[in-house]
Order: sequence, then structure tokens, then C-alpha cells
Amino acid sequence: MSETDNSMALMLGEIRGEVRQVVDHVAVLASKIDALTTAVNQAAHLPEELQALKVRVTALEASEQQRRGAMSLGAAIMKALPWLLPAIAAGGAAAVVTKGVGL
Repeated sequence: MSETDNSMALMLGEIRGEVRQVVDHVAVLASKIDALTTAVNQAAHLPEELQALKVRVTALEASEQQRRGAMSLGAAIMKALPWLLPAIAAGGAAAVVTKGVGL
């Protein structure tokens, strides 16, 4: 065999090796794409769940606002109670007195 035949055989062997590497890389990429496709298909329900969570958060926020409003109303009544009790007692006493006097 001549030297050119040897160099051609050597280049052909290198090309075959590189083609095998490309085929291997393509196979790895194909398996990664398959895994990615499976993951995307499994996550397809997430937008609906996200929307449902947004609705729940909105409802919980509204409920919390109502609770805070009720708590502030209760606090206002409790603050006014020391003033209201004597006023109610004085009003009741005044009613008894006016009824007793006959007014």
C-alpha cells in the first residue's frame, strides 16, 4: 500500500469516528428532548392550578379584610363601653325617676 492509501484510510477512520460521536450526541440530545417533553406534558395542568390558587388567595384576602373590619368595630365598641355603661345606667335611672315622678 502506498502512503496516500494509508493516509486516506486514516482520514476515513477519523471521519467514521467523528460520525459515531455525532450519532451518539444526537442520541443523547434525543433522550434529553424526550425527557423535556415528558416534563412539559406533566406540567400542563399548572396554569389551571395557578388560576385556582389566585381565586383562593383573593377569597382569603377578602375574608381577612372582613375579619379586620369586625375586629376594629369590636375594638371601637370596647373602647366606648366605659362611656356607654354609665350613660345607659343614667338613662335608665332618669327613666325610672321620670316615671316615678309622673312626667
